[in-house]
Amino acid sequence: MSFRGFWGLKIAPGKTYSQTVAASFRVSNVRAALGLTLANTQRTSVVLTVGDKKFVLCSLTPKTNEQQQVDITLTEGEDITFETEGGNEIHLTGNFLNEGDDESDMEDDEDGEEVDLSSLTPEDIQQMIDEGLINPDDLLNSSDEDAEYDSDDAEADERIRELTSDEEAELMAEAESQEESSEDQQPEPVTEVKIKKQAKKAEQAEKKRKAAAAAEKEAEKEAKKPKKDDKKEAKKEEAKKEKSKTLNLQGGVVAEVKKEGTGSGVKKGARVGMYYIGKLTSGKVFDQNTKGKPFWFRLGKGEVISGWDVGIAGMKKGGERRLTIPAAMAYGKRGAPPDIPPNATLVFDIRLIDFK
Repeated sequence: MSFRGFWGLKIAPGKTYSQTVAASFRVSNVRAALGLTLANTQRTSVVLTVGDKKFVLCSLTPKTNEQQQVDITLTEGEDITFETEGGNEIHLTGNFLNEGDDESDMEDDEDGEEVDLSSLTPEDIQQMIDEGLINPDDLLNSSDEDAEYDSDDAEADERIRELTSDEEAELMAEAESQEESSEDQQPEPVTEVKIKKQAKKAEQAEKKRKAAAAAEKEAEKEAKKPKKDDKKEAKKEEAKKEKSKTLNLQGGVVAEVKKEGTGSGVKKGARVGMYYIGKLTSGKVFDQNTKGKPFWFRLGKGEVISGWDVGIAGMKKGGERRLTIPAAMAYGKRGAPPDIPPNATLVFDIRLIDFK
């Protein structure tokens, strides 16, 4: 099952957090932890109300049990409410997963022996990158399956067919005849004059080859010497191209346009499907989704980190960008342990597959 996004909820004492589940989802590896400031030293419980039934997800006691881990699966159409009892603030954090990811991952595993990168942990992916087995920049590129050459292709190709016994015997007899005739033939005597002529021809051919190579090398040198005016124009053009490729966006987000895409640009409120690779500035990959089902979310509605909402707006279908997102527009001071440290600047290579 692949990581789809970060999920977090801060539950303040005396407050409730209610909603109707729009689409079934699962929150995995949910960690419940007491807030930074304690109101008392008594036990505080997280209560989840589903419909008209209440359930205690976990109970935390300061200095005794300040963290617990649980999994939550919520179904479309359910009315849910989170609240606490006990007076202390509690933080819930985990990995957001769409329901049905398990089934799609199993189908991918059954398709063949090829390693499904979406099923690997970030540590496994980083190890394969360190060993030179994966190039991160190549993961966004689409790869078509090579066509298999089957028996029907073989029948259509007249060069590939099974020999009959008569044809095989005929070929063997012909080979034996050629072998006998070659043994009977005596080598032609080589005279001294003939050897000298051959040596002279070879020497002349070598001189011509060296002269041609020298002329070609000289021509390449001349071609590489740009005129002063050409140099200035080339620098101006290069600077212009670089400027057009980089966008400085809200909140310090920098978008480097790798591919423009086609059609109209995506706008706030649209539902977008993305392929992506998430890395730290050190190059370590902490998350990726580059094949199979894209990661879908609604743009500009706070369903992802702010850097994505800002950096994806205006992209066209098939467009590719590299987003450099400061911590304030990502996971901030807390980070997203264990993969994303506090105050981390993140780098995402993204491709817009489709939007609705």
